[in-house]
Amino acid sequence: RVEKTEEGYELVQGFRRLSAFQELARETGDPRYTRIPAAMVPRGEPLIGLYRKMVDENLIRKDLSFGEMAQLALSYAKDENIPVGDAVSTLYASAIKQKRTYIRQFARVLEGLEGSMRHPEAMPRALGLDIYKLIDSQPERAGEIAASLRALQDRNADAEIAVLRSALTTSKPASARVSQSVSK
Repeated sequence: RVEKTEEGYELVQGFRRLSAFQELARETGDPRYTRIPAAMVPRGEPLIGLYRKMVDENLIRKDLSFGEMAQLALSYAKDENIPVGDAVSTLYASAIKQKRTYIRQFARVLEGLEGSMRHPEAMPRALGLDIYKLIDSQPERAGEIAASLRALQDRNADAEIAVLRSALTTSKPASARVSQSVSK
């Protein structure tokens, strides 16, 4: 779905479909993927209505990641100039409390990484929660991780995930030992 603007058209819904068409056009060179059917959205529809439509459509999908949900909440918070927690509460009101908590934590990770993560959708839940705990306990680490992400030459999802995992392994104290049981 698109909305008419002075500059042309603005995408309202269907980012994944549009991305899939663009990727198919690049990979195949087939001209039928250079155009995509779109429906017009009435101009001036309230922003909350547009975001709620996106959320409702995407929550139906089981493969929607916490990174994607957090990114959407961050965008809405920025557009509406509200705290991210409020954006999560508004957009994901129908989600269970634990899911909203995860989305808030992923949003905190993405905020802490200063927009340096290009593939938040690839971040597994467990890794995202571990990075959240790291950034929450050592806020200075967020800037270091962001710098490592920006320094990547090959900015694909696997490389970004490797940087995040590396940050977790370097955060453990070198002197930590596994305690051994002394019971007989």
